[in-house]
Amino acid sequence: MRRLLIFIVCVALTAGLSAQSGKKVRKTASNSKEAVTERQISNRFNQGLRSYYTAQYEEALQQFSGILIDAPKHAPSYFMTGRVYAERKQYSEAENAFKQAIKLEKNNIWYQVELAEYYMHTGNYKDPIPYWEKICQKMPDNERYLERLYMCYSICQMNEKAIEVHERLAKLTGETETVQEPTPEMPDNEKNKENGIKLLAEKNYSQAVIALENSLTHDDTDYDLWMAFAEATDKAQQWRKFTAYEEDLTTLFPQSSAILAALAHAFLKTGQPDKAVEYYQQARAFAFDAELMQQIRKGLFEAYTAMGDTDSAERYR
Repeated sequence: MRRLLIFIVCVALTAGLSAQSGKKVRKTASNSKEAVTERQISNRFNQGLRSYYTAQYEEALQQFSGILIDAPKHAPSYFMTGRVYAERKQYSEAENAFKQAIKLEKNNIWYQVELAEYYMHTGNYKDPIPYWEKICQKMPDNERYLERLYMCYSICQMNEKAIEVHERLAKLTGETETVQEPTPEMPDNEKNKENGIKLLAEKNYSQAVIALENSLTHDDTDYDLWMAFAEATDKAQQWRKFTAYEEDLTTLFPQSSAILAALAHAFLKTGQPDKAVEYYQQARAFAFDAELMQQIRKGLFEAYTAMGDTDSAERYR
């Protein structure tokens, strides 16, 4: 009898261990299947990115849409679908896709920035306001985002809020230009350009900056528009607004001595003489106009002096 009891206990223990082992194997198999699925999605997403960045938008859309069939909560695919639709000028589809990405990842600030910028690119300055407000709450020291919020407030004639944001920018940058009540802007690009140039001629520099920057959001390839914007930001002492476009300017006009000199001047005024020297020297290599050459030499003298390099400064006195 005792031997029989021992045998039954051993059988029970063996069965229990087998069951646990079976569960463990099944769990491992499940994890492996999940990992394979994630790898597949990652590979398909990367293929979609390659198609998007080589302007194969139809193929990219197929990749991202296919992922969403298998993984309907894959926020990055909604985001990239929105970018594809934006490139194809399918505006409502792009908006819906961006919103779905934000809904799935509420704390992803870059999705919100993309949608807000997209609204402004299409001439819509009202709908991005709540997004810029949230973004600026999370990133209160980001000048560019505050400037975008300021622009939207100004164009939508929300003047009190615009002035409040303007004052925040002034404290942040240390600039002390006179705050004037914003003049409502017209969303039409050409009218904005004409209005900006008119305001510049009337010496209403702060408002000229707003109008010209708004026009640049629609057409950033207009050389004359950039030069007018450079003058307006200089006269309004809003040099940081101009340096914020450093990458755009050097990509669009890498051999324009006037643009490079304006960029150097703005860096010099914002206390970055090393950057100023870099761009003054680039501008000098392409400059042929005698007056511009004189300005560049003067700028180099001031920049080297600010750096404490008196020997180099003397060469440009």
